[in-house]
Amino acid sequence: MAQKKLFGEQIAKDLAELSAHLKTHEAVCAERYSMVAARLKRLEIVLMSSAGAIILLLAGITWKGSL
Repeated sequence: MAQKKLFGEQIAKDLAELSAHLKTHEAVCAERYSMVAARLKRLEIVLMSSAGAIILLLAGITWKGSL
């Protein structure tokens, strides 16, 4: 019976350690996700600005070419 109790204590200890490890992992992943989201937002802004500038440039070239 003592061995069964010892085995149960080991399982509880392992579960507590695993739970702590999982919480740490979740926190790290959440931080990484927020960093990736910020980078994607910045990239989206740069791409949209570049596309707008190219469209305006082409419209200007077309406008001057038709005069």
